[in-house]
Amino acid sequence: MKNVRKILEIDRIIDAIRKYIKTPVGSKKLDSISFLHNKNKIVFELNKLNELMDIISKYGNLPIQSTLDLEYEIHKALSGKVFDESKLNQLKDEIMSASQLNKFVSLHKIETKYLTELFYLRPASHIVNEISRCISLENTVNDNASTLLSDIRKKKNGLNKELKKIGNSLVSRYKDYLTYEMVVIKNGHYALPINTSKKNSISGIVLDISDSGQTTFIEPSEVLEIENKLMLLDLQERDEISRILKYLTDMIMDSRDLLIENNKKIGELDFISSKAQYAFEIDGIIPEILDKKNINLYGARHPLLNKDTVVANDFILGNDKRLMLISGPNAGGKTIALKTVATLIYMTNMGLAIPAFNNSSLGIFNNIYLDIGDSQSIEANLSTFSGHISNLSVIFKYLTSADIVLIDEIGNGTDPKEGEALSIAVAKFLITKKCLALLTSHFSLLKKFGLSNPNVLNASFVFDEKNIKPTFKMLLGVSGKSYGFLIAKKYGIDQDIISDARSIYQKNYLTKQDIDLRTIEKKENELSFKEERLKEREEKLLKQKQELVDKENKLKEREDKIKERKLADFDEYLDKMYDNVNNIYEEFKKNKDLKKAENQLLELSKKETKKETLNVGDYVEIVGMNTKGKIVRINNKKISINTDSGFLINTTVDRLKKVGKPAEEVKSTVHIDKEIMNKKIVSSQLNLIGFRVNEALDSLDYYLSNCLASGMKNVKIIHGFGTGRLREAIHAHLKTIDYVESFRLGNELDGGSGSTIVTLK
Repeated sequence: MKNVRKILEIDRIIDAIRKYIKTPVGSKKLDSISFLHNKNKIVFELNKLNELMDIISKYGNLPIQSTLDLEYEIHKALSGKVFDESKLNQLKDEIMSASQLNKFVSLHKIETKYLTELFYLRPASHIVNEISRCISLENTVNDNASTLLSDIRKKKNGLNKELKKIGNSLVSRYKDYLTYEMVVIKNGHYALPINTSKKNSISGIVLDISDSGQTTFIEPSEVLEIENKLMLLDLQERDEISRILKYLTDMIMDSRDLLIENNKKIGELDFISSKAQYAFEIDGIIPEILDKKNINLYGARHPLLNKDTVVANDFILGNDKRLMLISGPNAGGKTIALKTVATLIYMTNMGLAIPAFNNSSLGIFNNIYLDIGDSQSIEANLSTFSGHISNLSVIFKYLTSADIVLIDEIGNGTDPKEGEALSIAVAKFLITKKCLALLTSHFSLLKKFGLSNPNVLNASFVFDEKNIKPTFKMLLGVSGKSYGFLIAKKYGIDQDIISDARSIYQKNYLTKQDIDLRTIEKKENELSFKEERLKEREEKLLKQKQELVDKENKLKEREDKIKERKLADFDEYLDKMYDNVNNIYEEFKKNKDLKKAENQLLELSKKETKKETLNVGDYVEIVGMNTKGKIVRINNKKISINTDSGFLINTTVDRLKKVGKPAEEVKSTVHIDKEIMNKKIVSSQLNLIGFRVNEALDSLDYYLSNCLASGMKNVKIIHGFGTGRLREAIHAHLKTIDYVESFRLGNELDGGSGSTIVTLK
């Protein structure tokens, strides 16, 4: 299996998962991931992965934080090593991470079946509290970690202050003897930089001499006593810090079983989470695991190829169809097809999600046997026939019905007729072994064998004969040809050579049976191709249907939100009115002034009427003018009305009142495209050159609303260059329209910057 893992480049998949790992324990779990043979174990691993993928999809990533392999650190502590300040803070963070995971599960009310044990993390808050009290965030022991440590550091601070004071005094006293006026530290001691010629004038200990010999560093006798006291306090401080670290380590050791258990669970969750993140990256799914040794892979893709460009294929094998024979052109995808199937089976047995469609299912195979020796393999090419046969002999020796074998270009590398005969014999042998097998080949006799044997499923990669290139799309149930002559033509072989080759081939190798077979193959391919196109069209229609349903649901959701907002506004309005009326009533009870109360109620009625909420699109009447129309723009208190008679009138909110929508709205035809007005056709562009700003904005509002109703997404507004005033007004207005998603100036392809491209939501 090591050779199989190398050929399939499984370690590249592991490396892709590794970038999501956050913990040392998770990393070790990933290092030890392997091909599992026990079905129950595989199913359990896949169920855990599936459950965590669902949790992450709903609630986001788990709050995992762990930088320790605690079992390893505990082992070192058992041999006498204490946890240092940095390790203690790391442990504190991990314990807090366990608490955060517990809160995450509780907050989202997560119920699990397969991850229950992993999500049960026992608290150790007493350790967090003690570490926080004793160790600072800067990985130093706090002064208040103990009374003794606090006293020691207070004494040290006092002595250091005294030392500094004495030092400053000595600098002042001996300034005429100093090379430069300051105290320096030499080997941890206070020293004065004395001119060497005057070194005998100072009482003290010589600590060092400068390279030039002109300066002698002397520790003055006045500081010796203080420095001795400091040295003693340093030793006491070091001993007390060691005692505190030992105390904290002992506390950890008392709870080591609990902490190791939590550490392992966090690492396991990290490991599964990294597999889930990789599954999302490759659009992976958890296949159904079958009791039979069957393969039902739909939309299968190789995980190491770009998911946006790789062509997905179906692989169906099992029951009476035990062997799949794949034919087709060179470089058409046959070898990748074998690697795809083998890789997805290998990934499943490792407990990983696979890149395929949701209804895919797989049996569990004991072993995967490969004979892939082409240039696409990452291992050395088995280029000779002897190497090829040697590999097959080992496979056939150990092959059982519980295995799957995949052979690329079977029988190649020897006399074609012998290789062809050998390929058929191998195919018969594999069928009798009742294992599953996938073979690729160009041999005509083998393809004939496949068409006549009920245990063989033929498959062929479609070749685009018109453009002379592979499509990498595989069709099941048909066999294909190699297209050698067409490919030779594409790569520049002289046409006379190709014509001569065709003639030789037809004369020496093409029998009537071959011609009949080719006719059948051609018809099969045509039917399968049409079936594939119909399937794609059906999928496209289903997708469009779903998009319409989604759009309808969004519109319904938007409508419900608008209703909720209006109800909330109305509730707020009623509460406010109740408070105002209640205040008037309370004042009336006190003063008994009926006339004043009536006037207050009348004024309140007028005031609230004036504050009626108006929106673009509302139908209103201009009070006193007997004129009605639709609001097309609101700019603070200024409101623009498009009247029923087709005029634009600017007014203010206090002069308007809402009215019901007329049975048939009268449309203005001033400066607006007739096609837009009658709604038979909504143009993809609106020309506003020559319009005044107000007229242009009115036309723009009406045009965009029609575009929105028609489902248009991108439209062009032509405003020209001019002074730029019209363009600026249009851009400013577009920013106020909530159903405008974005807009930009046109480029050379759009007609230049004299236009603006608008994208609607």
